Amino acid sequence: MADQLETLKQLQRLDGELYQLRKTQQDKPRELDQVNAQLAAQEAKVRTADEGLKKLQLAQKDREVELQTREGQVKKLQGQLFQVKTNKEYSALQREIDTLKADNSLLEESILRGFDAVDQAGKARQQEQGHLAKAQERTKVERQRIEQEQAVLEDQIGRLERERQGLVPDVPREALTMYERILVIRDGLALVPLLESSCGGCHRRLPPQVVNEVYLKAKLVMCESCSRILYFDEAHSKL
Repeated sequence: MADQLETLKQLQRLDGELYQLRKTQQDKPRELDQVNAQLAAQEAKVRTADEGLKKLQLAQKDREVELQTREGQVKKLQGQLFQVKTNKEYSALQREIDTLKADNSLLEESILRGFDAVDQAGKARQQEQGHLAKAQERTKVERQRIEQEQAVLEDQIGRLERERQGLVPDVPREALTMYERILVIRDGLALVPLLESSCGGCHRRLPPQVVNEVYLKAKLVMCESCSRILYFDEAHSKL
């Protein structure tokens, strides 16, 4: 039984490392998702800036076309001034021309403000595109880093799994089944030492009889509280 416990201790050391490595490995896709999400967010900002700029440009074009149309109307009415026959008709036509000119003046001011808005929107889009270029470069670097770390993790996990396979045949099937079941439900920690008459896993104080059974190493002894397998180690326990 002492030899069996020693083998289980070696297995626990390997499985503890494997548990942490696999946990880290599982986090890598989430890291990659975060990197991709940050890039996607910046791409969305660029699209929004593009759409805003195009909207302003279209509105500006509409105002310019409208101004051309109105200026054409003014010229047409000015031509009609020489065709009217009465002062009343002349005055009415002149008032209409003056109104159109006043409206055109307001439209011209709107067009000038529109130029400023388009210019600012263009600069904003350029800025967002600059941010995107930097985000793309960061994403490239981060993806390479994550891929390299994944490769290292796979190599470490493979090495430990091969080492583990060399130990498994030395543990009786029943004991191995028990150990691996506890390993799963206790997050990679199935075998723990006594800590001054307490369980090294859940830290619950153990009855003297259980402590003695662990000390004797005659059979596998489990903690009554957390079900982990217990072992006695001078480095951890004081009786």
